Amino acid sequence: MVSALFRLSAAAALVLASTAVHAACTPAITDDNLIAPGKLQLSINPTNPPQQFVDKDGQLQGLNVELAVELGERLCLPVELVRMDFPAMIPALGAARIDGVNTGMFWTEERSKLMYMVPYAIQAISVVVAPDSGTKIATENDLIGKSSAVEVSSYQMNWLKKVSDASVAKGGAAVEMRTFPTATNVVSALLAGQVDNALLVDSVARDLVGRGRVKEVLSGLGTARTTLGFRNKTVADTVVKALNAMRADGFYQALFDKFGLTAMPADQPLAIAGPGPA
Repeated sequence: MVSALFRLSAAAALVLASTAVHAACTPAITDDNLIAPGKLQLSINPTNPPQQFVDKDGQLQGLNVELAVELGERLCLPVELVRMDFPAMIPALGAARIDGVNTGMFWTEERSKLMYMVPYAIQAISVVVAPDSGTKIATENDLIGKSSAVEVSSYQMNWLKKVSDASVAKGGAAVEMRTFPTATNVVSALLAGQVDNALLVDSVARDLVGRGRVKEVLSGLGTARTTLGFRNKTVADTVVKALNAMRADGFYQALFDKFGLTAMPADQPLAIAGPGPA
């Protein structure tokens, strides 16, 4: 019913477009609910394997990419994945430049007031060091007084800031936090010896450990839901319906099994969480 086409735009943004070709296929979302007529535009930051990444042939791959393709098929609507760094995504959503965010964004109460957030996975934070590092980090308190690399404006940055602020409030030292635009930049800084450790989403950390690039020293921190985010409630409601259909027919769990990520528990609904925009 739908074919997936990958292309590199003139602006060097990786884009995925799925185009409905079935004559009897009726789009599940009308144009008046979309930023651009006839397509659903979602932002993605393909620097976080296995969630989303660019392969050696320059094509988008990963769980969130395959999820977008499947959404396109079930919604009978072309889905375009627009590449941008995470700090630009929420402002772009608020400025009506994109319909939604598809990058494994952690749910927070503050974010849930800016968009319609749909939790669809469970993730946590891992602390990693260089493969040959002798740094010992057994608990989150061992991060105090050390230098840590994190993605700017990320869940892991905010989590680490709370740890640091709590230490300072008790008269202790702070974490020396250094922020970078992407997970790729975070890892590069770590391997260049610019920081003692780095905080990454656990799935990204596991991928890097599997390739021998980093060593994981602490995991399971700040476990929380990760979400899709949308500016329009009709769009969010329609995606929720499609996600629940995926769960019912087994596609959803099979996708998470394929990439080794943690799906939402069966007893937790796939639904909008939070109030959405005021």
